[in-house]
Amino acid sequence: MVFLSSLPEKYVGKQIEIDCVDVEIHRFEDNQPPIFKGPGIIRGDKAGRLSYKVFNQIQVNEEIFAYLKQIKEENDPQKTNLRLFAEGYDGMKWNGAWSIPALNIFHAPYMLVEGKFDQLGTRVEKMEGDRSSNFTELVFSDHFDLPLAGTVKVESYHGEEVISTSFWGDHHEVAFDDSLIRFQKSSDKSRLHVTATDGDRFTPPLVETWITEALIFVTARMIYPRMIIRHFEKDALVFIRSTPRTIDSGMLPPFSSGSDTRDFFWKAFCSYLGKCKSLQQFESLEMTKGFSELCLAGKGTLQGFLISLSIYIEFCVNLIFSSLESGASGEDAYKKNVEDLVQHVGAWDRDDTIKERAKGLLSMLFTPSLSKRMDVLVEQGVITEIQKRTWKKARPYLAHGNVIDFKKEEEFWHIRNHLISMVYRLIFRIIGYRGLVLDYDGGKFGHIPYEWTDPQGPI
Repeated sequence: MVFLSSLPEKYVGKQIEIDCVDVEIHRFEDNQPPIFKGPGIIRGDKAGRLSYKVFNQIQVNEEIFAYLKQIKEENDPQKTNLRLFAEGYDGMKWNGAWSIPALNIFHAPYMLVEGKFDQLGTRVEKMEGDRSSNFTELVFSDHFDLPLAGTVKVESYHGEEVISTSFWGDHHEVAFDDSLIRFQKSSDKSRLHVTATDGDRFTPPLVETWITEALIFVTARMIYPRMIIRHFEKDALVFIRSTPRTIDSGMLPPFSSGSDTRDFFWKAFCSYLGKCKSLQQFESLEMTKGFSELCLAGKGTLQGFLISLSIYIEFCVNLIFSSLESGASGEDAYKKNVEDLVQHVGAWDRDDTIKERAKGLLSMLFTPSLSKRMDVLVEQGVITEIQKRTWKKARPYLAHGNVIDFKKEEEFWHIRNHLISMVYRLIFRIIGYRGLVLDYDGGKFGHIPYEWTDPQGPI
């Protein structure tokens, strides 16, 4: 009998090794016999992808070689990827997918088969009397800090005498709409368990993606759960997933780890989560994907990071305006005027080469001026005048192939800091957050009150 509660301790934050009495590799199509079968091992490091090794007992023929060659050449996952089914010596049955195996031909005709995959899953029956259900559990290797309000008291004894007492934050609860989200560190501090009760339009598998996205934003770290457990009434689905080998980031987080910003940290977390919930999509938001790229770009050169910041700021500005229903009529009128101008030039009955080039240049006017949009955001208090000027100075310089003059490197570090602050203001506007915001005053970072006004009339 497998105890569900023992799986996170067994498989998260440590090396994984599952000895299997049988491993089968199947074609993706149903009702097909295995192409490889035999005892094997499933392994995983503390992070990264999972791997398997099968001591194949099925003789490999030319048809199998031709199939393996085909799946390496084609690019359709539905046709080319294989599935893994395994049974451990403890009786647990696992399955994995999206793997292209490698064969060791020196063991022909019975070969050693190896491969890597991104997810391992199993279904576990709950113990009698376990009435917990309708919630999702995400288990992270605990290599990042969260401002947890709940504390635990730890006392050390020498005999019956208390020789030391310490306190550390080990849990936190967040009410999100009609759901309750609880963050709990394991007693050895090696794992973070995040449990979320099901709510209206807040159910698995969507909730798994959304909570991860919100945590990536508020921590500015590439953190993903190593294990996900979907708790049902009588059983649970358990997934062990591939995670990045490092969560290092060059992006400053939006809040410090101190207690003075803790409430705003969780308010921003809920605001980001609310944005994810409102869009109801399983794939990560484009905003999250872009922010993740910033986290990675920050580990590279200053030049590369500044380019990434500048482009992401453009994306955020355009995203704000694309979502403003009150601005639709104004932008429709603008586009209609551009169309009229293009048609006017198109009616010119002279040199066709000049006419077509002119129409091509005029078509760029369909994209409204980003500078004017920023002026509106300055007026509304979303960004500052200094931030707008900094972006306008840096963007064309970086976009037109100029390389940073290292004699002026200090100036570009100031530009970097202003743009980081600008990014957070724009994201906060997108997710509807008001509160403290990270601010760079030209000398140091701090937190200041952040408030913006809603647009009045067409934009």
